[in-house]
Amino acid sequence: MEILSQIRHRSIVKMYGFCSHTAYKFLVYDYIQHGSLHKTLENEELAKELDWQKRNALATDVAQAISYLHHECSPPIIHRDITSNNILLDTTFKAFVSDFGTARILKPDSLNWSALAGTYGYIAPELSYTSVVTEKCDVYSFGVVVLELVMGKHPRDLLDCSLPNGEQAILVKDILDQRPTTPTTAEQKSLALLIKLAFCCMESSPQARPTMRDAYQTLIQRPSSSSSPVPFSTLTLQQVRDVC
Repeated sequence: MEILSQIRHRSIVKMYGFCSHTAYKFLVYDYIQHGSLHKTLENEELAKELDWQKRNALATDVAQAISYLHHECSPPIIHRDITSNNILLDTTFKAFVSDFGTARILKPDSLNWSALAGTYGYIAPELSYTSVVTEKCDVYSFGVVVLELVMGKHPRDLLDCSLPNGEQAILVKDILDQRPTTPTTAEQKSLALLIKLAFCCMESSPQARPTMRDAYQTLIQRPSSSSSPVPFSTLTLQQVRDVC
């Protein structure tokens, strides 16, 4: 808690202090007006306001915040519960990573064993058979949140199906949240990049996932201006990996 109170990052909710008492415990954070991303996506009007440009910026801000925790804090901090409920939005839809109640300091030269923590549907699969916490657990959770941002709902249907076999038949346009306006050509390229990154972050092998620093760098690089060989209207999830 003392380390967290010293963190200063524009996309991490500022923590002012904490109270630990035998009868109760609580943390004191900045108040973020719009509440969680999860509640925003459940609200029809707010979901419309959260257009594709804002969603792309949101994913980039969250990636930068987690990258900061992993790569710029010493020792590194693993959040362990990156979910749409723990990403708060202000009145301009700027994102702030919050709720460090399950965060862990990554100890060097240690296996970092830990009891299972996090939210079902966002927990990295390796934690079901091992208790070793690494930064790649946050990477997996970030991938789930990115898909949730694109789809407007938790991507449980995609997580439950056999993606390597089934994604060839799933069109990208069919999984998009229909509440924002139709994405422009530039936004379509950004969406394809987001989806590709999400699946990279959700690889079953932790070693195959990018670091959060790499994920952030991917998002701040502009998508290729060259035309995709596949029209967006017929682009499948499998093809996103191949052509984007």
